[in-house]
Amino acid sequence: MYSLHDLGWNEAWESTFQLYKDKGYIPARISKEMKNSYSVIMESGEANARLSDLLWKAAKNRSMLPAIGDWVALQQKHIGDPYQIMEVLPRKSCFSRKAKNTFGRNFTKPGSSDEQVLSANVDIVFLVIALDADYKLGKIERYLSLINESGAKTVLILNKADICGDYEDKVEEAKAHYPQVPVHAISAIDEWGIAAILSYLKTGITISLIGSSGVGKSTLINAIVGAELLAVGEIRRADSRGRHTTAVREMVILSQGGVLIDNPGLRDIKIFGSEENLEDIFRDIVNLEKQCRFSDCHHDTEPGCAVKAAIQKGEIDAERLESYQTLKKELAQVNKRREQRKKHEDILIYKEKRRGYNIPQPY
Repeated sequence: MYSLHDLGWNEAWESTFQLYKDKGYIPARISKEMKNSYSVIMESGEANARLSDLLWKAAKNRSMLPAIGDWVALQQKHIGDPYQIMEVLPRKSCFSRKAKNTFGRNFTKPGSSDEQVLSANVDIVFLVIALDADYKLGKIERYLSLINESGAKTVLILNKADICGDYEDKVEEAKAHYPQVPVHAISAIDEWGIAAILSYLKTGITISLIGSSGVGKSTLINAIVGAELLAVGEIRRADSRGRHTTAVREMVILSQGGVLIDNPGLRDIKIFGSEENLEDIFRDIVNLEKQCRFSDCHHDTEPGCAVKAAIQKGEIDAERLESYQTLKKELAQVNKRREQRKKHEDILIYKEKRRGYNIPQPY
């Protein structure tokens, strides 16, 4: 049996929970999301829990509902009754992506610029990239934009070094592009380089693994645990793509300390966040933009463009600039859509209040 401390509980969470404790609620952590219920781990063990009607009705969107890694307040009215999730504690980090696209102004449809929370209260994200056809700097930058927004730290793991003859060159390339991110080359199948990964695992630390299908996340977890805990899928030789061997997000508590959250492979990486966090990934370009002659320089045909000059000198890759401009444009569209959604939700809240209270209509 695990203690709450093993799951990441600390004095800060205890202080936050005091209000709920006074109501007789029980602290627990979401370990698995299922169709109509959740698996939770509490001091007395693991159990299933359902959303309370009050929490369900109060949620304006799905991002306000529990996600794996969330700390929640449970209530069990009588012994033998099912547990109900009454509250979701404020998240210290939240790894999200933009949900499935829908169009028009029907914000009630699934997706529609909504936020899809993949995991919560994560300390470190292991971004697993395979050193085959999966290795693309543009893809890494998309992932980093999501992780930066989450509030968690990033560790870039370049797996399958055993099949990549120039893996050292790619490690140096990644370090040069992302100097703020630790980079490790490993071979999970041969358990080579795993010692460096184990150094991040500590009691109370939660780590989430993300990456595309077939990059070896399940193999890496098996190597960390030292047992065949998760199923491992095969890779198509034609395009190096794998199948989803992880069907659901699930929390794994490690005997040596720490918590791992395994995620299904992400094939559609929709960015979701602020422009400031995106700029942190492309700090070299952002700094050069300040030297351009025109403040609104598009780095195309304008004279006095410091970014184009750097590209011509070989100091920056043209593909890196293209990646930055593409992500910046996508993010602007997402944030515009989010503003439209917020206005829509504010109107709904106002209408709900008018039904119960005598609130004057706005002019």
